[in-house]
Amino acid sequence: MARPLGLRIEGARQNNLRNISLEIPHDRLTVITGVSGSGKSSLAFDTLFAEGQWRYIESLSTYARMFLDRVDRPDVDRIEQIRPAVALEQKNPVRTARSTVGTATEVYDYLRLLYAKVGRVHCPSCGGPATSHSPDSLVEALLTEHEGARALIGFRLPLPAGQAPAELWATLTRRGFARVRVGGEVIDLSSVPPSLDGAGEISVVLDRVVLAAPQRSRISESVETALREGNGRLEVEIVGVIEGRDVISAVMSGWEQQMTKPDGIAWLRDRIDTADAHLQDVPGAPSEELPEDD
Repeated sequence: MARPLGLRIEGARQNNLRNISLEIPHDRLTVITGVSGSGKSSLAFDTLFAEGQWRYIESLSTYARMFLDRVDRPDVDRIEQIRPAVALEQKNPVRTARSTVGTATEVYDYLRLLYAKVGRVHCPSCGGPATSHSPDSLVEALLTEHEGARALIGFRLPLPAGQAPAELWATLTRRGFARVRVGGEVIDLSSVPPSLDGAGEISVVLDRVVLAAPQRSRISESVETALREGNGRLEVEIVGVIEGRDVISAVMSGWEQQMTKPDGIAWLRDRIDTADAHLQDVPGAPSEELPEDD
C-alpha cells in the first residue's frame, strides 16, 4: 500500500527558524513542543498557518481580496500538501464553558446552514430517511403498506397537571372521544378511569378501522383530526392483519347493492359473522352483534 502523503516543509527560515525541513502526517494529532524561543509559534502560526491563509486569499477574486488584509508569505523554500488552516491562539476571548473550535472560529454557523440545506435527516430508531408528509400521503402510505390490516388511529395527549383522571375522562367524553390507551391497553371512557400516577401522557384513540380503499375517506378524516389534535403528530398502531380480505372488502364496498335485494339483511348478517370470526383474536377488536329482526 502506498504511503499517504503528508505535509512537507522544506527550508523554513521564518523568524528564528534555521532552515528546517520536516514532514507532518495528515489525519493525525501532531504536537510541537520545545523550550521558550525554540520556534514553536514561528513554525505553527507564522509558517504553516500563514501559508494556508495566503493560498486561500489568493484563490479569491480580486474584488474579494480588496476587503481582506494583506498577508505576506512565510520565508520558506517549499510547502507541499498543505490543507486549509484554522488557527486558535492559547488565549480564550469568549467567557463561556460551551465554547468550541466551531464557535470560536464561527465555522459552526456555516455548518448549521450546510446541514440544514444539504443534509438528509434520518430516523434515529429505524435508520430510514425522514420526509415531510401531508395527510393524503400518510393515508396513501397506510393503504399501500398495510392494506387489509386493522389499525388504531389516534394522538398523544399530555396529562394536564393537577387534573383528576375522572375529570379528564369527562372532558374527553364531552369532546366526543370514546377510547384511550394507557400503558398499551385500550380503555373505554365510559369505564372507571385507572390510576395515571407516573404517566406523563396518554393516547387518545380516534378510530379503529380496517385499512382498505373503500375506507379512504374515513381514514383520511381520522388522520387529519389526529394531526390537528396532536399538534402535527399522530399515532397509528397496526393491531393485526385480517385474513379473508375479500369478505371484508365485500362488506365495505358491496353492501349497498346487496341491501337492495330481498335477502339483503341475511346476506349482511352472514358477512359480518364471518368477519367477526377472523377478528376475534385481534386486540381491541369490537365484538358487537347484529340485532335480531323484529
